[in-house]
Amino acid sequence: METDDFRACLISMGYDLGESEFARIMSLVDPNGSNKVTFQSFVDFMTRETSDSDTSEQVLASFKILAADKPFILLEELRRELPPEQAEYCIARMPLYNGPDGVPGALDYTVFSTALYGESDL
Repeated sequence: METDDFRACLISMGYDLGESEFARIMSLVDPNGSNKVTFQSFVDFMTRETSDSDTSEQVLASFKILAADKPFILLEELRRELPPEQAEYCIARMPLYNGPDGVPGALDYTVFSTALYGESDL
């Protein structure tokens, strides 16, 4: 994700971001200065920030960002952003998305995220 999208995401989650605070966070999630935040870096950052309060809502929010606000995620998006073993884990367990706005092969990250925390059956 682009840095502007990452900043918007943090602000939407309630972070109060001045330039120095955002620069500090960017040094954690983008240590090479590529001006891109990978999904894994985002997940790692959020894990550190919320280490004791990981919830299905946080996982769901991460997938929503990765899916560019679509209600489903595509195989290519998972494979591009996640390490291979994590992508394949998700692909093997995510049901197909059945919404009216879906595309062939779309996966339902909402059902997957809630099932991870025992809030629904997969």
